[in-house]
Amino acid sequence: MTIRYVLTMIVGALCLFVLSTSASAGGPLIEESVFTVDNEPIANCGDFHIIANGSGKNRLITYFDGNGDPIRLTFQGRYRGTLTNSVTGFSLDDAPSVANIFVDLVEGTQTNIGAFFTVTVPGGGTVLIEAGRIVFAGAGPPVFIAGPHLPPDQQIDALCSALR
Repeated sequence: MTIRYVLTMIVGALCLFVLSTSASAGGPLIEESVFTVDNEPIANCGDFHIIANGSGKNRLITYFDGNGDPIRLTFQGRYRGTLTNSVTGFSLDDAPSVANIFVDLVEGTQTNIGAFFTVTVPGGGTVLIEAGRIVFAGAGPPVFIAGPHLPPDQQIDALCSALR
């Protein structure tokens, strides 16, 4: 499972909910939620699985035009958790993970800003930092990337190596 896939699924689900909800008169619609990740397998490292546990909170703000149609979304998410080797029980910290995602529904663009993965060995240093800014124009690959961003397969490889 890749970061973009997870974020796209979250934003997509929230978009569907928002688009099915009528606009509140005169202002943006603000929705907040908390979530828990409980023993969720996120990757197969061959001889073990990476298991995620943690919790966080999300905030979605939907902006509307004069006709009441949604035109822009702002998604903010915070997460603190662990990534664990399913066989040995060795864990890495995944915290803080911070996502700020801006979607222009009119232009069809999405801008992701934040520290999506901040994975460290407790007391031992950084394993993976996935941070910065990524801009998408439509469903294709990013049109702009700033900051440390590994391709999804390299992210999983780094996590598997650190958890061995």
